[in-house]
Amino acid sequence: MTKAIILSGGWGTRLRPLTCTTPKALVPVVNIPVIERLMLLLKEAGVKEIVLAVSVMSEYLSNYFGNGDRLGLKLHYTNERKPMGTAGALKLAEELLDNDNFFMINGDIIINFVFKKMLDTHNTKDDIGLIASRTVKNPSRYGVLISDKKKKIAQFLEKDNFNPSIHGNSDMPVNAGIYILEPEIFQYIQSNKNLSLERDIFPILASENKLSHYPITGIWKDIGLPFQLLEGNILFMKDIIDKRNNNEKNIIDKNVQINSNVKIDPPITIGKNVKIGKDSIIGPNVIIGENVEIGNHCKIKDSLIYKNVIISENSDILKSIIADHSIINKNTTLKGNKKNLVIISSYVQVNENIKIISPTNHSISICPHEIVKKDII
Repeated sequence: MTKAIILSGGWGTRLRPLTCTTPKALVPVVNIPVIERLMLLLKEAGVKEIVLAVSVMSEYLSNYFGNGDRLGLKLHYTNERKPMGTAGALKLAEELLDNDNFFMINGDIIINFVFKKMLDTHNTKDDIGLIASRTVKNPSRYGVLISDKKKKIAQFLEKDNFNPSIHGNSDMPVNAGIYILEPEIFQYIQSNKNLSLERDIFPILASENKLSHYPITGIWKDIGLPFQLLEGNILFMKDIIDKRNNNEKNIIDKNVQINSNVKIDPPITIGKNVKIGKDSIIGPNVIIGENVEIGNHCKIKDSLIYKNVIISENSDILKSIIADHSIINKNTTLKGNKKNLVIISSYVQVNENIKIISPTNHSISICPHEIVKKDII
C-alpha cells in the first residue's frame, strides 16, 4: 500500500459563501487545509502517492500543492470535465491505482485516527473493500451498513434506501467516507459513466460478500455546513492540545506580537505573524490564521478567523467565521448563536459602528467583496 485517492472536486454548496472563493478541500482546519490534514495522516500510514480527483476550482489545488514535494509526496490530478459521481471519479484514476490496494477518502471530513491500523485489518481479510464505519444514534443521514458480528457487510443502504422501521434507528454503523479498495473494484465500474460507489457499486459488493467495515473512534466530522466547520475546528484543536506531551493549553506560534495586557482564555490557536492589541480578550474556542491584526479592546470568542484579516479596535465577535482578506472596522459587533453564525466571506469590508447579529433560526452570510454599510439585526 503506497497510494491513495482523495475526492476533492465538490462544489461545497452548503458552505457558501465561504466556498465562493476557496474550494471546499482548502477550507482551514486549525490553520491547515482540511485535505492537507488528510494527506499528512495518509503519509504517516506509508502512502507516498496521492491522486486528487478534482473538478471545481482545480487550479487552486494544483497551485497550492504543486507536485507534492513540499509535503514529501507525489501528487497526481484527475480533472472531471463533467460530474462523474464517486465511482466515475475513481475510474478516471484507474491507470494510477490499478497495481495495488489503495485508500480512498472523501476530502471534506475532519478526522484524526491511525490509518495504518485500518490497513492492517484489511490485510487479514479477503475482501475487495473495507469501509471505515462510525456508530451514530441517528443513521438516517448516512449510508447505513447492515453487517454480521464479524463486520462482514450484508447490505449497504444509502439514505433513501434506509427504512428505520425495518432496519432500526439507533446506534448503527454508518459509512465514514474512508475506504481501502483492491484493484478488482475497477471491474465493477463502467468507463465514462456517472456512477456512485455508494449507490451503484457497494450494494453489489455487499451482495457478493466482498465488503467489510472497520469501526473508527476519535474525531470524525463532516464540514458540510458552516457551524460544522467551526465545531470541527474546535474539536480538532482540542484533540491536538490533549495529545501533546506538555502542559500547554493553547497553540500559539512563536512569531506573534501579543500585548502584555491581552487575556487569553484557553483553548485558542494563533498563527504566525499575528498582532493583538492591548486589553483584548481572546477565547475560549478561537482559531486565528496567520497575518491577522487585532486591535485594542477587542473580544473574540467561539470563532474561526482565516488568514490576512484585520479586526479593528473595540470589535466584539462571537460565533462567527471571518474569511481571508476581510476588514472589520472599529466598534463592530458580530454575534451568532448556537448553529446560526455570522459568516463573513473573503475580501469583505464591514464599516465602523456596524452590528451584525444572527436571529435564532438562521445564519447571516455576507458574500465576497461586499461592503457592509448598515446594521443587520
